[in-house]
Amino acid sequence: MTEPKDMSNRIPESFIQELVLRTDIVQLIDAYVPLKKAGRHFVACCPFHNEKTPSFSVNSQKQFYHCFGCGASGNVISFLMNYSRKSFLEAVDMLAARLGLSVPQDEYQAKQAKHTSLYDVLRAAMDFYRRELEQNETAKAYLQKRGIDAQTAQRFALGVAPGQWDRLHHHLMDKKFSSESIAAVGLSLRSEHGREYDRFRARLIFPIRDRRGRPLGFGGRSMSPDVEPKYLNSPETPVFHKGGELYGLYEAEQATRTLEYLIVVEGYMDVIALSQHGIANVVATLGTATTGEHLQKLFRLTTQVIFCFDGDNAGQKAAWRALETALPALSDGREVKFIFLPQSEDPDSLVRSQGKEAFEGYLNQALPLSSFFFKHLSGSLNLETPDGRAKLVSLANPLLEKLPAGAFRTLMLDELAKKTHLSLISVQKIVATQEESTPHQRVETSHARKTPLRLGVALLVQYPHLVQYIENKNIFEEVVVAGIELFGAIVTYLQTHSAQTTASLLEHWRDKTEGRYLERLAAEELMIPETGVQAEFKGILLYLQKLAIEQAIERLWQKASQEGLSAEEKMRWQTLIQQQKNTEESKK
Repeated sequence: MTEPKDMSNRIPESFIQELVLRTDIVQLIDAYVPLKKAGRHFVACCPFHNEKTPSFSVNSQKQFYHCFGCGASGNVISFLMNYSRKSFLEAVDMLAARLGLSVPQDEYQAKQAKHTSLYDVLRAAMDFYRRELEQNETAKAYLQKRGIDAQTAQRFALGVAPGQWDRLHHHLMDKKFSSESIAAVGLSLRSEHGREYDRFRARLIFPIRDRRGRPLGFGGRSMSPDVEPKYLNSPETPVFHKGGELYGLYEAEQATRTLEYLIVVEGYMDVIALSQHGIANVVATLGTATTGEHLQKLFRLTTQVIFCFDGDNAGQKAAWRALETALPALSDGREVKFIFLPQSEDPDSLVRSQGKEAFEGYLNQALPLSSFFFKHLSGSLNLETPDGRAKLVSLANPLLEKLPAGAFRTLMLDELAKKTHLSLISVQKIVATQEESTPHQRVETSHARKTPLRLGVALLVQYPHLVQYIENKNIFEEVVVAGIELFGAIVTYLQTHSAQTTASLLEHWRDKTEGRYLERLAAEELMIPETGVQAEFKGILLYLQKLAIEQAIERLWQKASQEGLSAEEKMRWQTLIQQQKNTEESKK
């Protein structure tokens, strides 16, 4: 089930933080992945990607893990979600059980109980459809025509909806499910005369399952060219959110423990055909464009996502939309590629007519995102002219802004510089001037520039106790510099919460825009000895104080030159100048 981003808000944050604080991350992870002591840390080969040399590190002081190979990182909740493939709520339940605690009884519990009953309705419907397939000769003939064998049909729990108007509805009512619950999961509709009837009739049924194998909804395909629409999906329901689910994900995870990569295709039949031919790590969106939620789910399971589209104009447009969606998710260690099949082929038809090897040939030649990016943008431009090169910069800028700071972003900017005959510094300046629109972009710009403020945020994330040295909270309102909003928000959180650990800090920012950025800072080697951390942080605070004074003086100077100052403002100016002198003297 896809959980809303504010799902954790249904459980008191104090309870979640208690779980994080009371669970020893070393003991938890060691129960799943044997750890070895290495200095102050514990290490192992990463459980999230294949490697021979340990790059997975667990820090008992920070209660935080990080893999220097694939970039996986987080706290105890993140580990259970990623290793055991649990939802956030399931991970919380597991940690609570380990500690002998009960999740607070509130709205969350009530909704979970209600959802459980809805899953029961869906399970009963899936079983009904599967039994119908066993005796429906038309459906079996259709599967045979499409080349789907019995073993594959069973693995994907395929079924068929009978042609009668209300056969499923009566079956579920006989099972003592209410009309309200049947309608709530999108299995029935009500006519204008008040008659309830089945949504899916005379269609091949594809159950859409979550990572636990529970049906969330269904896709129905017509078996006759005369019946429209060809595909019909379940509507949005309390347990089914089309923009966050991926068909075939459950089956892909069942087929292999480690997903080196995941292929994203467009249709149910594409997933089934590829899986039957031995290519199991494949999923499909549910008739929608790829969303950010899809990408989050995919990158929790693998570091490489490969989109497969038809080579026609529609396929090119769909691929470009997927690229734009993927850009914000491309932190270092993640990779996106694209496959474009011949215009007359889709994965289903190609693997059936030409075999597994032919599809793998396209897979091996998948186009990296960087190549597709510049090929698409410069396709109609003449880069031999200044006009063409300037146009490429203007087209690329708003897209490159979306990339998280890191090596990949720098390399993309470097490639743009080469194609436009500009220096890397020039390109960085051009992009930076357009990056002051949102707090997230300002934070990432700060990260890219290695500013003192960025170091201050990193120190505060890794050593939360440093917050005690901040005496002037007004500094966060007085100074204007990239990243100051996030710095101030972290300070406010630490000063108002007793839990001052790296793990609890990251938990507070889970699923927020800045969350991944803070995870990277938590894992970063700062190259500062423990004995020098306090002095370094105080130096950054002094830098911010000096910057705030300089900016205030500059603002007053501009006002004085344009319209003059009041007596009070003149006194303020003199005070600031004196403070500036005192600050300079304190540094000597």
